[in-house]
Amino acid sequence: MKIRNLLIMIALIAGNVLVAALSGYAQKAKDRTLTISTEAGSSMYVDGNQVTSPAKIKIPKYATVNVRVEKVGFVTEIRNYENNGVNIIPKTDFIQLIKDEAYENSFVTNLANQDIDIRPSRSVDEAWILLNRIVTGSFDVIAIMDKSTGYMATAWSAKSFNSGVVRTRLIVKTSNTSPLEYKAKLVSEIAPPGTSVNADESFRRWDRILRTYENVIPDLQSRLGIN
Repeated sequence: MKIRNLLIMIALIAGNVLVAALSGYAQKAKDRTLTISTEAGSSMYVDGNQVTSPAKIKIPKYATVNVRVEKVGFVTEIRNYENNGVNIIPKTDFIQLIKDEAYENSFVTNLANQDIDIRPSRSVDEAWILLNRIVTGSFDVIAIMDKSTGYMATAWSAKSFNSGVVRTRLIVKTSNTSPLEYKAKLVSEIAPPGTSVNADESFRRWDRILRTYENVIPDLQSRLGIN
């Protein structure tokens, strides 16, 4: 019993010491000044306002400052500096950006998310068979295929990168029967990292196409046009 009482007393004393220490530390909160710098060519924003690097930022006590750094070809970095008397606010900070893998594995093109005319120089049956061959050469799954209406749509093909999830699909539809003409659209969209491929509301149109699909439209145009 004595040992138990002693242990309880020690725990109470330790708890009181910890509370007193934390209280004393929290009381040290005061206005801080932070100088932030980043890579050349980057755009830096403090609480939504663009600033020039290096930027000297004043952080009032118990306030939080949001810093965002952007650069083409790099992953956007966001940091929150909370001056609450507990977090350590450094006097200087350098924000190092990492390369955007999705950017490195893609290219900007006007073929993304646009209807592109495909004019086959073959019969409807021949064109449809060749169309299937070309599409399945780049996409594993065709979600919709209706020969009678000349409509085809692949399932979404998704790839994850450090900057986000990129999903791609191809839609082909008959726009004219005499002469035969198709419209092909390579749909390219991007969403934040970890997004499910089926979370439509999280994706936005992307003006880039993954290099995996860079030859899809040119192949349709050239191979269907050869008699």
